[in-house]
Amino acid sequence: MSSKKTILVGIDYSPHSKNALREAARMANAKDLSFVCFHVLDQDVLGQFKHLEAYTEKGVLNFAHEKLDSFIRDVIGTAHETKSVVSIGHPFEETLKQIEEHQPETLVLGSRGFSTTEHHHVGTLASRCVRKAPVEVLLVRSFQDRPFQKIVACVDFSDTSRRAVHRAAELACQDEASLLLLHVYQPPIYADSETGWLGPAFPIIPIPNIEKSLQLRLEELGNGLGKEYDLQNLSTKVISALRIHHGIRETLEEEKADLVVLGTRGRTGFKKLLLGTTAEGLIHNTPCSALTIKPEDFRYTLH
Repeated sequence: MSSKKTILVGIDYSPHSKNALREAARMANAKDLSFVCFHVLDQDVLGQFKHLEAYTEKGVLNFAHEKLDSFIRDVIGTAHETKSVVSIGHPFEETLKQIEEHQPETLVLGSRGFSTTEHHHVGTLASRCVRKAPVEVLLVRSFQDRPFQKIVACVDFSDTSRRAVHRAAELACQDEASLLLLHVYQPPIYADSETGWLGPAFPIIPIPNIEKSLQLRLEELGNGLGKEYDLQNLSTKVISALRIHHGIRETLEEEKADLVVLGTRGRTGFKKLLLGTTAEGLIHNTPCSALTIKPEDFRYTLH
């Protein structure tokens, strides 16, 4: 197990993973972290070739290492000191093993998606890692080939969202990006429940009073954050929406954000983990890259 924090980046040779690699290198350099790239050869796929006379596992691994090292050099050059790892097995299980081995601060993966206008559905591995990997996960879109310029951090005033805000501030400093703190609330006339929309169970509070109170609370958070990180381009925004993730998505599109940072609501010990409703709805429909932050006590193991 490594004693130094790392940035761990998964490589599948797609345009998405090229940009994931570039961003991982920027993050590693900014915080002087070690930098590990890994590629997983799917055991089931390799099994189709084992009958070939020329096939040997050692030969396959040697070829895969050479390809991975060449890919890294082509994308980020030779100035970055990196460690490359190739393994054979189930992609998600092997990813968890790399996390356990290297104890990364961040897992960086390419995020599949076809354009900024179509619905965005992340790949199977990325989706499982967002749900279950015991580290923060950055999903980088195929068009994100430069440092982030506009970051939106989602705030619900929970401990996890406060951690997300601080990570967003760090990245804003790293890339000299603007930072918007966003809070989306549901109008009190409705409450979202598993059985559908319900009327209010409490006296209605005037909307302007709610918005003013939330705005003041968000500005207080922003003022402290701006001073702590010396952020020159920080703003706050409070909006209402019947579905919180719809409100976040609309704001990301309006602001032309290239990164959204938000906390998830995982619970320790739940092997069939579900994200919080907001994160679940947003991750598969975000028009930009996304960084998801786990709760501080989050744990997940295969056994």
